[in-house]
Formats: sequence, structure tokens, C-alpha cells
Amino acid sequence: MLKFLKKLKYGARVLLSKGGGQEEIIDVAGRSTVMRHGGEGPPLVYLHSGLGESFMWLPFFQSWSKKFRVLVPTHPGFGNSGGFDQIDNIEDMAFHYVEMLDALGLEEVCLGGVSVGGWIAAEFAVRWPERVKKLWIADAPGMWVEDQPPADMFRIMHDRDKLRELLFYDPKGAMASVVVKDDPDEQTMLTAYQSLTVLARLVWERPYDPKLPARLRRVQCPTLLIWGDHDKLIPPAYGEAYKKHIAGAELNLIKNCGHLPMFEKESEFVELIGKFCQD
Repeated sequence: MLKFLKKLKYGARVLLSKGGGQEEIIDVAGRSTVMRHGGEGPPLVYLHSGLGESFMWLPFFQSWSKKFRVLVPTHPGFGNSGGFDQIDNIEDMAFHYVEMLDALGLEEVCLGGVSVGGWIAAEFAVRWPERVKKLWIADAPGMWVEDQPPADMFRIMHDRDKLRELLFYDPKGAMASVVVKDDPDEQTMLTAYQSLTVLARLVWERPYDPKLPARLRRVQCPTLLIWGDHDKLIPPAYGEAYKKHIAGAELNLIKNCGHLPMFEKESEFVELIGKFCQD
């Protein structure tokens, strides 16, 4: 009963937050890009994970929008964003986003992302450090830790129980069943298949960039690393690897949390990033 009430409460918060974000289609060097945005203040760009949480204006976006101009683009190939025919790797994604900032007239932003979005943010920051005021990276691949390779999520995608166990500290918790539904509808399945197709091209054969560690010395801005202390997909050792190569980076482990802190530990996630980007 308690789990049901928590799911109901989160669903109500999603409905309430929808009025806070606007959807817009912008042209990024000929690529039609879906972007949701809301709020006023310093620009905070959120790069989404493979889940595609940019598809709706979620409660944590709404929380940040009270202090920031929150910009949530949808990656090429996800949802209704076009241009995936021009994307072969994470580097291409980084170039897409510098062109997006150019299109929006933004010289400098607080930039970050979760999982693959965090990797894109890192690749962006090493190429255009002058465009990133502050960088945050959460539970991201991109590095390689020899004795702790990333888990193979693709192998278990059709087993909902195993997927929840991989992504969440508490696979039986309310948010685990909200994010990984037992009985997804046809549209949800089609969207998931589309997202997996994109991810397969980007990370399946090479889930890391061998040149990234040496390039991370180019990051010039304050950097916050956020990791679930029980992330089974991209273990906390990857956060340590980023910390080793980014001068002055701070690593914050969220207790009792898996790969998706924005859902499993939303309040702490929102507070950490909000305070970091505001200071």
C-alpha cells in the first residue's frame, strides 16, 4: 500500500510540474532538436541519460527552475529530435551541443548530465572549457576501470526484474517500478527500442573514450561528481577515475542509491546540483 501511495504521489508531482516547462523545437545546424525549458536565472543545461527523461518536464527540473533557466534538450535520435544520421559517437554529440549553445546565443552555462549525458558533458568540457562555468557529472561512463567493467545492460533489457536490480539500490521501491514498468504500453516499448538503438551505436562496442583521461586536464571550471554508492551499472570507481584526472573535482557519493539518483534520491540530487551551480 505504501509503495502504491508513493507512486501515486510522484505521478501527481509530475502532473503538477508539467505546467512549468515549455517545449520548443530549435534548429541546431540543420538538426531539429526538441528542448524543454523553464525558469529564469543562470542557464543550467541538463543532458539526459539513456532513459530519455527529457521527454517530459519532471519534478526535479521544476525544482531547479525556481533559481535557474533550466534547458533540457533531447539528444539526436531520441524522441522527436532529428539529426542522428550525423551522429556516430559521443564526440559528435558534444559538437551537437556546442552548436546548440551557439544557436541559443549562450556563451557560458552550468553543464551536466546523468549516465551517457554526463559523458557527453565531459567531452564537451574538454573541448570548449571556456563555455562551461560549472560542470557536474553523475554516474557516467566514458572512463575505463580495468577490474570493474560496466555491466552489460543490453543483455538484460527484456528482464524487468533484473533491470531494476541493475539500476536501483532498492529494486522493489516505488521509483524502481515507476521507471521500469512491469506492463509498459506499446508507445513506451517503441520509445525504449528507439533509445536502445541510439545507445547501441554510441556505447555498445566501446563504452569509453581512451583519450578522455588525458584530456580531462583541460577542464578549467569547478567540477562536481555525483555517484550512487551502490551503482551496479557504472560503479563508484568510475567517479574516482574522473576525480583523479579533473583538478579540484569533488566526488559526492549518495548513500543507498543506484545508477539513477534523480529518481531514487531526488531531493539530495536536486540540492547538491542546485547549491553547486548557484555558489
